[in-house]
Amino acid sequence: MSWLKRSYSWVPHPLRMRCPEVQEKPEILFAAAAERGRMLVERWRGERPLFVCVLAHTDTCLVPGVSAAGISEELRPLTPAADAEVVLLGGPKCLPALPSNPLGVPGPSGITRAALGLARLRAKFAGAGLRVWPETPCLRLGDTAGGDIQLGRAVPDARALFDRGKALGRSLRGRAPYVVIAESVPGGTTTALAILLALGFNAEGRVSGSQAGNGHAAKTAVVRRALASAQLLPGDGRRDPLGALEQIGDPMQPVAVGIALAAREAGLDVLLAGGSQMLAVAALLSAVGGAAALDGVAVGTTRWIVEDRWADITGLAAEVGPELPLVAANLDFSTARHAGLREYERGLVKEGVGAGAACIAACLCGGATRQELHATIDATYDGLLAAPCVPSISYSLTART
Repeated sequence: MSWLKRSYSWVPHPLRMRCPEVQEKPEILFAAAAERGRMLVERWRGERPLFVCVLAHTDTCLVPGVSAAGISEELRPLTPAADAEVVLLGGPKCLPALPSNPLGVPGPSGITRAALGLARLRAKFAGAGLRVWPETPCLRLGDTAGGDIQLGRAVPDARALFDRGKALGRSLRGRAPYVVIAESVPGGTTTALAILLALGFNAEGRVSGSQAGNGHAAKTAVVRRALASAQLLPGDGRRDPLGALEQIGDPMQPVAVGIALAAREAGLDVLLAGGSQMLAVAALLSAVGGAAALDGVAVGTTRWIVEDRWADITGLAAEVGPELPLVAANLDFSTARHAGLREYERGLVKEGVGAGAACIAACLCGGATRQELHATIDATYDGLLAAPCVPSISYSLTART
């Protein structure tokens, strides 16, 4: 496929421009709309963004084969809360060990913590509907967790969540030149696929995910049942995007769209932090606010997402917005100290909790190099992995909901 052969554009780190003989890999890759991406990156260089992560649960994540977030199905609903606790506290409170996939590969929250620490940025978390809430500061925007999209009534309060997201976005006026909007939603690439199809994008077999191979067969089957239950044909969602969210979305999506739309209206640029999930948010943003709503917006992710051989994120980005930049943190864990991190190079985990965009922000506002990022990430996981993840751990949700 042609997108695998892409020659990425990049901007050299300013501290190395005096040493042309040193040929180092770039910190940031430009995978789509490179010219506009370079313009935004230069506009953001030296600036301190706001970092807002939207947490949500969708029962879709409990469908077998859909999600590899969480070390077990029982613990999967705790992942968003644990991610917030790792980023803010340096370890989970609601889980006995670091959020990991069923193979024990550690989740990306440690990457986010490491990068934000380098940049001296603090994350803000907003809950849009969770089974378990974090033991950290977390703005409560919704109390109802998302349902299984196969039932066709997944987010009945989507319009209220959109309005609350807009209120949050308006409150950011004048506080920073741009905002990073991240997510933690197990099963979110499946709801992203559903929304992309509802908006008319040919996304089957092209979204990414946290497992090798991305589980396309399971995701496609779930989404087709969801569209049938909602009586939606591909493209029907353009008539009423928020209505489509009510039927086949997840609670993060209306909040993120509301934040982004209001932030743009308030004069802030927006870096949507993620892969497939944030392409769905960008598509919704365009459907709700018009194509002009994507001006000043980019999607920021990791190299593993843009080079995912089981997906086509760069192609999807170009279809969602021909001038929508897709930028990626050029991380490489092939020589990471921890075997679990090296598994990222085999297509596991890849992204989440705004990991890629947090690394991009660290490079832009903190001047971090790839070497500094890798060293800090290794050191962060030294502490996080001191207590190993145990697949047999049993934990009751009923006591914490």
